[in-house]
Formats: sequence, structure tokens, C-alpha cells
Amino acid sequence: MNYSRVEAYPPTLTLSERDRRWGLLREMMRRNDVECLLVPPAPLRYPADTYFTNDLPGSAVILPLEGDPVAIQRGASVAGSWLQAQEWGEATWIEDMRFGPRAPTIVSVLKERGLAESRIGTIGILSGPNLLPYGWTPQPMWSYIQGELPNATFVDLLDEFTQIWLVKSDEELVLFRHASKLAEQACEVMLDVTKPGVSEVEIYSAVLHEFHRNGASMAHDLFVHSGPDNLSWDAPRWLYRTQPPRIVQEGDMVLAEMMPAVGGLEAQAQMCIAVGNVAEPFHRAAQVARESYERGLEAIRPGVKFGEVADAMDEPLRRAGAWHLTPLIHSLTPLTMVGPVTERSDSSLTDRFRQVTELPGTDLDVVLEAGMTIQLEPDAVFGRHQVNIGGNVIVTDSGSEELNSLPTELRFASF
Repeated sequence: MNYSRVEAYPPTLTLSERDRRWGLLREMMRRNDVECLLVPPAPLRYPADTYFTNDLPGSAVILPLEGDPVAIQRGASVAGSWLQAQEWGEATWIEDMRFGPRAPTIVSVLKERGLAESRIGTIGILSGPNLLPYGWTPQPMWSYIQGELPNATFVDLLDEFTQIWLVKSDEELVLFRHASKLAEQACEVMLDVTKPGVSEVEIYSAVLHEFHRNGASMAHDLFVHSGPDNLSWDAPRWLYRTQPPRIVQEGDMVLAEMMPAVGGLEAQAQMCIAVGNVAEPFHRAAQVARESYERGLEAIRPGVKFGEVADAMDEPLRRAGAWHLTPLIHSLTPLTMVGPVTERSDSSLTDRFRQVTELPGTDLDVVLEAGMTIQLEPDAVFGRHQVNIGGNVIVTDSGSEELNSLPTELRFASF
């Protein structure tokens, strides 16, 4: 493996892309008779503010129907970053940056612009996506804004905004393809590193290094888990409590979920590696997961409902008697269209805990359009034997564009 290879950085999003986004958003505002949009600071999985700013996350944004937008960061300690960007001629989209307590500054800007008694469109305040169904705005911030603007009317525009956000421009797809290529390279690194005697933290650091040395951030913690019957998911437990990382052994399945982000566009890969002679149910699960992946590729095309693709991917699992712990499919940037997350849970979960709620899908009725970015990540489990594979896909005018190959089927460690 050539670890010295570093990818050339992709191009910066242009002012034409900024104008395209703001133009679509202002058309949405006119349709809904609102005079501005209010976007509070958003979490990394739903970086709505960066869609407006093309800059560091954590801004509150006010985009008026007429006039220049305002972005608000937390205080003077971060003002230097914007100063340098402007002095160096970098691609800063919003000139009017303010630095201070966000809620009072939001109110001050709305009053300054004559919007204190207007209809204000909100994103992430009155509703939220699947992982944050009540939005991401802290209650004290929202209470303060309401109290200071008693005559304003707030209109929830999250769903319409999401529909705009889901469909990518040619410029955005360049970044998505780049992030997907980095995911493919990281899967190569993981396959090269994984062998008996290696710890999970060595795999974790090698994969993360591949992203970071190529200038990609992470939209979420990297997931790495190993074992002969390990149902763990999300970030490794040793990141959050004092315990040694597990050492990989023969007979293990090593699974990872990677979430690199480039220019605010997230890609993913689900890499699954068998170490030596693994149990027979893993081989069955691998076949089912691969068939599910192929069904997803066949089903994706413009005009098809997202939920129809999710159903097509689940059919091989149902037929084989497999269950799944994680969703088989979801959208990317934003992660709002999500297939049913967990279905037909194994008794090892339901017998152990007093409550194990299977999470339903969201936005299943959304119709696919060319330019949407999709993650196919079929997860097939027999008992406690899990195989999770998957890569990135773009919806095209005629079907789909597949961007990954290495993580889309079970791989075997060589040692």
C-alpha cells in the first residue's frame, strides 16, 4: 500500500454556487411569504448553516429576502479566522460576520433589519430530521427569541429546505465524488492493516489518518468494532471510557463505518473484513447483504419513491430470514431520508433489555431526483453474525452512478 499518496484537493465552491443556493432559498421564501430565514447553529450531522456560509460550522444565519445575509459566531476568539480568510482572498460567502452571544445578536439583527414583526422562516427550530425530530435549537435560545420578538410569526420551512438541500449541483457532486474516492482509499488502508494481533485502535488511527492527511474532516466519529459475534455499533466504547481496545483474532469479523466530509459534503463507506476462518452464518449474511446492495442499485432512478428502494433492499433479508441492526439505505447531506433502521431484532437484544424499540424509516415518500446522493449500506444479520457493507451512489437522469467497489462486498484479510 502506498501510504505516501495524497490526493490533490478538489476545487473550492464558487460564488456561482453560492448564488444558486441563495437564489433557490429566496424562491422558497417568496412561495411561503416570509421575509427572511433564520438558521440556528446546527450539529455536524445536519450542517445547515454551512450550506449558507461555505465556512466553519457553528454559525447562526439570517438570510433576508432582500439585502445581505448575516452570520453570527460565538465570540471574539474565532473572529481572527474570518479576518484572515477575507485578507487572504479565500472564498468567504458572507461579508457581514458578527461575533457574540447568538440569541441576543439574532434579535438585534432582526430589529436592525426591520424584521422584528415579520414572517420569519425557520430551519431546525420548530421541527427536525430523523435523528433530531424536535429540531436542534436549545430551548433557552428559542424562548429568548420568542420573548424578544412577540409580534413575529415563525414559519417552519425545514421540509422545503431539505428538498433543496438534497439535490446537488455539478460543483457539489465533484466534492462528493472526491470524498467517496477518499473513502475507497481508506478501505484499502483498513484491509491492509487488519490482521490477527492488531488492536482496534490501530485500525481506527490508520483509517482516520488517511482522511486527515487528504484534508477531509469527519461528519461523525469513525466506527470500528471486531469480534466473532459483535453487535456493537456507533463509536468504539474505548473512546469514551477507560478500557483497552480489543485485539483482533482469527475468526473475527471487523466492521467499520467511515464518514468523511469534504466541503460540507459527506460520503460514507461500510467496510467489513473477515479474519481467517469465520463462522458459516457470516458467509450467508455476506451473500444476502450483497444481493440487497444490488437490488438497491437496480431500484434507484428518478421518479421512484425512496421507500420503494428501501423495500427492494429488504426483500432479500426477509426471504433469507435475516434481520438488520442499521438502516439499509439513507440520503447524505442531509441525512434525512432513512430506511427503517432496525427490523426483526434478535432475541439476544429483546430478552436482555426492558425496552428495545425498532426505529422506523423517515421521508419514505420522497421522490428521488437526479443529483441526490445516497448511501447503500445493507446490513444482514443471522442471530449475532453481522455483515454490513456499502458505498456511495448518485441518482442520475437514467439511474445511478456507483462510486465505490471495495466496501460493497465482504473482504478477507490476508496475513
